[in-house]
Amino acid sequence: MACPKNRLMVVVMSFDLGKVYSYIDEQAEAFVKDLVKLVKQPSVSAKGEGIVECAKLVEEMMRDAGLSTKILTGQKGNPVVYGEVKSKSSRKTLLFYDHYDVQPPEPLEKWKYDPFSGKIAEGKIYGRGVTDNKGNFVSRLKAVHGFLEVFGDLPVNVKFFVEGEEEIGSPNLEPIVKAHKCLLSADAAIWEFGGTDRHGRPELYLGLKGVLSVELRAKGALKDVHSANAPLIPNPAWRLVWALNALKSKDEKILIKDFYENVRSSLPEETECLKNIPFEDEEMRKELGIKYFLKGVSGLEALKALLFQPTCTINGLISGYTGKGSKTVLPHEAMVKLDFRLVPDQKPEEIFEKLVCHLKTCGFEDLEIIKYGSTEPAKTPINDPFVVLVAEAAEKVYGKKAVIYPLSAGSGPMHLFRNFLGYPIVSAGCGGPESNTHAPNENLEIEGFIKGTKFIATLISDFAE
Repeated sequence: MACPKNRLMVVVMSFDLGKVYSYIDEQAEAFVKDLVKLVKQPSVSAKGEGIVECAKLVEEMMRDAGLSTKILTGQKGNPVVYGEVKSKSSRKTLLFYDHYDVQPPEPLEKWKYDPFSGKIAEGKIYGRGVTDNKGNFVSRLKAVHGFLEVFGDLPVNVKFFVEGEEEIGSPNLEPIVKAHKCLLSADAAIWEFGGTDRHGRPELYLGLKGVLSVELRAKGALKDVHSANAPLIPNPAWRLVWALNALKSKDEKILIKDFYENVRSSLPEETECLKNIPFEDEEMRKELGIKYFLKGVSGLEALKALLFQPTCTINGLISGYTGKGSKTVLPHEAMVKLDFRLVPDQKPEEIFEKLVCHLKTCGFEDLEIIKYGSTEPAKTPINDPFVVLVAEAAEKVYGKKAVIYPLSAGSGPMHLFRNFLGYPIVSAGCGGPESNTHAPNENLEIEGFIKGTKFIATLISDFAE
């Protein structure tokens, strides 16, 4: 069934962006206070900590800003908070995708301040989730609030979709999106992350890699035994090592049969776009304490590999005794967690089937294979008019040309909105180069937060035109 059209009569209204800027400056302290309040509310999806409470707080903040709201739920999973404002002046609709869940704060001893304190120091707000993604959400909400307070209207219709499982792979999101297809219709969307680089240039991302997360388990005896029994008792740790050896070669080639079958080559305009990205590979290697990247790549070739190369990564490997000193034990089980980062047009379901088939063909049919979250790759073309519009809005506010990434090396459920709902998406935000996303001492510069709010206001205004 087709989604009903917006038949509201359009009322021509003038929106002076300067007045919205002034309001944002006047309310900057109050905006920071609201963000701190949200950061203080834990919302760790991996542990189920504070999720319901945070969803309620997000909905309350939306209502206080002038949005009508509703909670979207599926048969399982964390609630999605939806909010909207209908414009009296336009039929165009801009959707903001955000998430209120955060990564676990561990290791706690590495934090300068309590991770849920929202401590303000050195011109920054410290706390888990302040950049990823609570700061971006609040900056967008406050830009909308600014228009409503100053003019009582918005230049375009605005929708917010704020979920609570992004940090665990959004495993229950697809049924919710598909059940609310009409509700989530829009002309374009702004994704959850982004910011500026070390030189103050705004960074825009046009897509995400897909991801498939799996766990492999090998089992031996019913219990750990003395290692003197090694000539007789199968060792699941060795079994797992041999299985991993069948997945990837020393030259970084993934050995799963037909793994690269659907990999789409980068387009000429995408390759050309990479030349404008100031990839500081030497500084990155220095920061990480490594002498070279894999296969010796650098510069443009390193950037190509980062954005357009699929991967197979060991996330964690556990078996037997791992404490201090030695313990002559033969473990009874071994476990490894893996993720595969996928590029257009790879599908996680197909890659999982190929993985299972490959392990079976190689003689590892005894391994238990557990599938966790997965998302498809998604990408908006560089020459899409919405990309041009966002880049121009960013340049107006930051005074520098935007750096455009055709694809991000990260992953998320963008495909549900780009591939299924079908509108162009750009990821842009108010983060900074030293925000420590997913790491201890995550922070957000207050100046960047306020400027990011003005950027969103500018984007809303330009999108109407």
